[in-house]
Amino acid sequence: MDKSLNPSIDPTDPAAGLLPTFAACLIALVVGFGFVYSATDRGRAFTTENLRRSEVARQPVSIPDFTVFDASGRKQSLRNLLTHENRVWIVDFVYTRCQTVCSSLGTIYQQLQSEIVARGLEGRVGLLSISFDPANDRPASLRDYALRMRMHPDAWQIVSLDQTQDRRRLLDTFGIMVVPAPLGEFEHNAALHITDREARLVRIVDYTEPGAALELALSR
Repeated sequence: MDKSLNPSIDPTDPAAGLLPTFAACLIALVVGFGFVYSATDRGRAFTTENLRRSEVARQPVSIPDFTVFDASGRKQSLRNLLTHENRVWIVDFVYTRCQTVCSSLGTIYQQLQSEIVARGLEGRVGLLSISFDPANDRPASLRDYALRMRMHPDAWQIVSLDQTQDRRRLLDTFGIMVVPAPLGEFEHNAALHITDREARLVRIVDYTEPGAALELALSR
């Protein structure tokens, strides 16, 4: 800049060069904050998981229909399973060979099952585990898992997808992320998903809060 045009600024002064840099950084900061504010649901959620839970709580998600099979090999519509008994369901996602997070989920479901049976709530709330590993989780594997978990069939059921190609869409609907791991295993996130009598996903609760999940299910 010509000093004669703005005699108050000395171009040889090192501080003068900092002003444009500071202004550019400030603008970038404001723009970045606006993007984060918008992308995190106006600041109400700062992780993908929290954002997903917030969205579902405000706007239930209709669950697409898929064919599933149970431990006896019987096939049925997932939507029919979720609606025909007029129950609210608490749904989790597992694969029967899992020794990590699925084991924790199994223990939590055993506790929920005991609570449901003790309070005679089988007609109001059901527990459903869905395997996302249909290539390996055939009826025999489901039967073994049910025995291992001591499932009470009136309170807790397990099914697997009939068609492997349906897995991605089903997992996306519930917000489950599955990543292949060594030795044919998987890494995946976990939560308790509450579905209503219209086969809609209405709430997602952290799997460490089974009591809260049960009370939310009973309030539907």
